[in-house]
Amino acid sequence: MGKLRNSVPVAIVAAVAGLAMSAPQASAEIGTQVLIAGGGLSNGYGTGCTYKVLANSKSPAGMKFYDNGVLFGSTPDGPDVKTHSADWTPQTPGTHTIQVVQAPDAKTIVLTVGTGINAGSSCLVI
Repeated sequence: MGKLRNSVPVAIVAAVAGLAMSAPQASAEIGTQVLIAGGGLSNGYGTGCTYKVLANSKSPAGMKFYDNGVLFGSTPDGPDVKTHSADWTPQTPGTHTIQVVQAPDAKTIVLTVGTGINAGSSCLVI
């Protein structure tokens, strides 16, 4: 009876360890932050002006960047966890949904784009 009592906890620990080992693991995960750098002079985003979309990563997997469902940038897989970036130039005024995907995770930002006047080093949004 003593051997049976001692073997039950060992069997439970082994079963739990087996479940943990067989549980699906996320292959990638976007970090805590996605941001768009370089808003216009009037603190907005304008058509024809280029902005840098930045997303940190918890995985070395590449990322894809979408504007209203249209791919506008991607980064390759790499050896290290890093911050990924893509240049975004909105072509139409209105609501834009920026989505950054690092399978199976995705982050979304919804923002409004105005008409931009690209002045080279700055963008006037009207």
